[in-house]
Amino acid sequence: MRILLATTVLSAALLAACGSSAPPPPPAPAVAPIANAVTGTVALIEPRELSDAAKVDVKVYDVSHPEIVLAQTTIPNANKLPLSFNLPIDTTKVDPKGIYALDAILTDGDRRFLKKLEYQVLTDKARTAKVDVQLAPEPTPAEKLFEEYKKAAAQTGNLKQVSGKYSNDNFGTAWDAFLSNGKVKFVREVTDAYDDSGRTTYKIAYKDDKPWAIVRESSPVGSRQVLATTKVGWGDDGSLVLHEKVANGQTSDVSEADAKALRDHADNALGVAQGHAPKPQTGAQTDDKTKKGAPAKKKH
Repeated sequence: MRILLATTVLSAALLAACGSSAPPPPPAPAVAPIANAVTGTVALIEPRELSDAAKVDVKVYDVSHPEIVLAQTTIPNANKLPLSFNLPIDTTKVDPKGIYALDAILTDGDRRFLKKLEYQVLTDKARTAKVDVQLAPEPTPAEKLFEEYKKAAAQTGNLKQVSGKYSNDNFGTAWDAFLSNGKVKFVREVTDAYDDSGRTTYKIAYKDDKPWAIVRESSPVGSRQVLATTKVGWGDDGSLVLHEKVANGQTSDVSEADAKALRDHADNALGVAQGHAPKPQTGAQTDDKTKKGAPAKKKH
């Protein structure tokens, strides 16, 4: 009887255990479908006035293969921001495992405005389909060139310096040249006219024995106040990149002819300065000087 009772209790326990098994896990949440359009706005981080020629280029592209563009558009007359955009997407061309992003570039003359962040869309975890893009200005080629010029000017204190002066009945000129390995890299030239036309200062940077950036400043007689500043500079291909004149608070372009005249002046200044530069010593000359300066050997 006891054996039968124990067997009955064990069977009941096994049946209870089977009845209390864990429920199956809940189904995975449904993945949101890929959007058939990417929409949003384009704005500037720091608002500024734009010209009527401003335009915005917007596109959705494959991050792994940037040449693959799913959609793109150009918005002209983009001088009033923020601007809205709508890019229809052919979802059959979207790889669910791919990574896609939105790019936007605003162009206004030489100035470009670029995004600071990457805006992933379509296949990201949130299946993003609406983006508000913030753009920031990129330095223009002229601004980049002038920054390089300022760095070159700041390095003159580390270079060898030679100086000179010359004059005639109309003016007197003093100049300083700064050299590296016997080559003129920078010239500073100050000319004082003997009449009332004032002082003209040239600051010229050279690369490969050619002027690549020139700043000319005009000042009245007996004053350090600069009335007008002209900046010109050329790219590696010889094209005029920097061509700006500021006078009386107004900015204007420098013509090709005026830029050429400044370059001719810089070439002449290079010839004068390089003519006064110490001649680099050759190895043979150095050996000769060493031998001449060496003490005579004692005879034993």
